[in-house]
Amino acid sequence: MSLSNNTSKFFSLLLALLIGSASSFAAVDETMKAPKEKKKTTSDATTLTAKSLELIQSSQNIELTTQNGNSIYLPRIDKVLVDQPNSALSPTNLAFHEEMSVGTVALQAKLIEQQEIKELSEVLGVRIKDAKNLDLYREVADWLGTRYRRGSMSRKGVDCSGFTNIIYNTVFDKKISRVSTQIAKDVKESLPKDELEPGDLVFFSTFGKKYINHVGVYLGDGLFAHASIKKGVIVSSLIEGYYSKTWRKGGRLD
Repeated sequence: MSLSNNTSKFFSLLLALLIGSASSFAAVDETMKAPKEKKKTTSDATTLTAKSLELIQSSQNIELTTQNGNSIYLPRIDKVLVDQPNSALSPTNLAFHEEMSVGTVALQAKLIEQQEIKELSEVLGVRIKDAKNLDLYREVADWLGTRYRRGSMSRKGVDCSGFTNIIYNTVFDKKISRVSTQIAKDVKESLPKDELEPGDLVFFSTFGKKYINHVGVYLGDGLFAHASIKKGVIVSSLIEGYYSKTWRKGGRLD
């Protein structure tokens, strides 16, 4: 009986050891099977290729003729995004670079604008005081010298109301009557000479007529642009001469 009890205890102890070993091997096996978690690598710095906005003069220019017969050329300007080679910007300094680029472009644009104002002033004989009227002066200058042709609105010829129509449609996006008499009737506000502003309309009664039969566009400094029967599209004075005598009124459309 004593041997049997000892044998029973021995086998019980052996069984316990085997069960514990199996559990340990199973745990090791599960550990070996589990995939290793890859370490994530992050980069705090993001790089961006630097670009700058440049004003580039086009190969095409606008040719204009001054009142004394000289030819000048106004530049056509294109805006182009240009990559800066071998340079990179982080988000931290990208805003600073863009601010500097915008400042440079603004300065270039201002210098070009001042040069254009100077040249247009010489062509039209008007002191251009406000850059917001540049579209008006550009369009008028572009039509200078166009011959007069009654009833026409083309580069081959234009009459006074046709020229005024072109200016108002192109510069101010307004459609007006095709007849100077009717344009004068459509004016909501009549103005004396000393209250005229660039873009206002000016009306005349020429050839001894009692009704309005001629119209032009005021430019400033007592000067206006119109299509003359004898000289085509020109700039004339309201203050003295023929158009001072035939003046009827100035007007402004809504």
